[in-house]
Amino acid sequence: MKTCESEARASGLPYGARTAMDPIGLRLEYLDVETDVTCTVESDSFGPIADESVDLVARLDGEVLEVEAKVLRPIVLKGVKVVLRHAFSSDELVLMNGYQSWTDTREMPAWERMRGLRGVLPSVVRRWALDGGGDYSFVRYTGKRGEQHGFTYATFRRGEGAVLVGSLDESHGFTLIHADANVGEVTVETEPPARELDEGERLVLGRYAICRGTLDTCYDRWFELSGVHARSAKPIVGYTSWYRHYGDITEEKLMGDLTDIDTAGTPVVKSLGKWADRLFQIDDGYCKVGDWLDVDKRDFPHGLAPLTERIRERGFMPGLWVAPYLCERDSRLFKERPDWLLRDEAGEPVPTGSQWSGGFALDTLNVDVRSYVLEVLQTMTREWGFSLLKVDFLFAACMRPHGGMNRGELMEDAMKLLRTGVGDDTLILGCGVPLGSAFGVVDYCRIGCDVGLDWDDVPYMRTLHRERVSTRLSLQNTRSRAPLDGRAFGNDPDVFFLRDDVNLTEAQREELLFANANLGSVLLTSDDKDQWTRAMRKHYNAALRVFCRRFAPDMLDELNETLPTHGVEDGR
Repeated sequence: MKTCESEARASGLPYGARTAMDPIGLRLEYLDVETDVTCTVESDSFGPIADESVDLVARLDGEVLEVEAKVLRPIVLKGVKVVLRHAFSSDELVLMNGYQSWTDTREMPAWERMRGLRGVLPSVVRRWALDGGGDYSFVRYTGKRGEQHGFTYATFRRGEGAVLVGSLDESHGFTLIHADANVGEVTVETEPPARELDEGERLVLGRYAICRGTLDTCYDRWFELSGVHARSAKPIVGYTSWYRHYGDITEEKLMGDLTDIDTAGTPVVKSLGKWADRLFQIDDGYCKVGDWLDVDKRDFPHGLAPLTERIRERGFMPGLWVAPYLCERDSRLFKERPDWLLRDEAGEPVPTGSQWSGGFALDTLNVDVRSYVLEVLQTMTREWGFSLLKVDFLFAACMRPHGGMNRGELMEDAMKLLRTGVGDDTLILGCGVPLGSAFGVVDYCRIGCDVGLDWDDVPYMRTLHRERVSTRLSLQNTRSRAPLDGRAFGNDPDVFFLRDDVNLTEAQREELLFANANLGSVLLTSDDKDQWTRAMRKHYNAALRVFCRRFAPDMLDELNETLPTHGVEDGR
């Protein structure tokens, strides 16, 4: 049964009705290995599909929907879709979780469109590898009103009522959710195995939750059904070098930053250590990307190990940025280890983006690459002494299916390799990662794009990919993915700015600060605190109170005794 736009808009049906995510069909596509023929089977009812090559069964047990297959003769699955009927209304707000950390994610009217890279010249896309960090190469953007898609989970909200459709297991493949408001359908499809399936194999092709209630109850129930729990880690307050120096860091500059981080107006707050970790993170710039153990001897003549000692002496936890699953063109690794690079069907290295001298993915299934990644992670934590690693550009591990593994399996494997490398005692801040693969694995995770030194970049940049740098989009994601905080991991909304050498109004800087304090578990800046005015310190101290009230309300009185009271309203 199809639901046209006019009927859906006029329906006003509550989410408890059977027209809200009612399973109505299955679609199966596979390659018959013996005949080399691609077959498509479609069922208009939510019953089993019995075919000469595969038996497909879908079951709905309360809130859990499961799709299982029994292979009758060798096949290669191309796709299995579950079709849900949903009567979209005129006031419907749809949130489709973007592909990875940086992908813009927000609630949109049901009949809005997704643009993708449509309109950007293919030559521009290739020149700057604009499709490297997104889903553009393997998901079709139609640009039509009412057609939206996302990964892992989606919410559909009318006022206080909501429905959440979410994957219960991304380890066997990423789940693509597509909504078409024009026909009143939502389809759910988990990546099929990227290998030939043998006769007699039985496998679960997807497990999904369909939860109804308020947004909070939907998220609670989804995580309860999935069995995912956030790791127990304290919230973080502190400093990262990136937005002050970007890649231009030296030992001298970082030592200066460490000296400036606590001034008379923002003193070391000893009570913070009882409920939050104080972080000093060294970001990109200490080596060529990929040559992680070849620290620049000119800028860091003593290496990085002595820095961790100094950081700890000042009462901070030392953190370090690393992107272990890629390298840049100018790196020694790229030149000397061409066999470590992931390659496309034409044998060319797979680009991840235009950062640095150009980024390229490593083959994470290569035994030597895996050994190198473990060596890097263990050197950084056990020898250099870093307690937190910000592990970035993680999507590089799943650029294309290969080695008999699909994207979700590759990402699952890469995340396990990370945790194996650092152990359970080291904190991981994931970034640039498909979020479902990070649930319960990382301690903290970026949930938006990088902020910029202005509000939304120059106009022509706004027409590019969904993973671009933008303070506006970063704030949007902070709000849209706030429900993940404390359920999947601690949300990292990226830094706030209070300094006045950025092209942000005072109101925008304040909005960024208090959104981070109210909705995230990581409260970092790159500002030179020694240059903060009295008014800036007031706002920061007020944000600390907000942060403390969320995580350790019983410590608020002790925090207030330490911080000066400036009269700034701290309930923002």
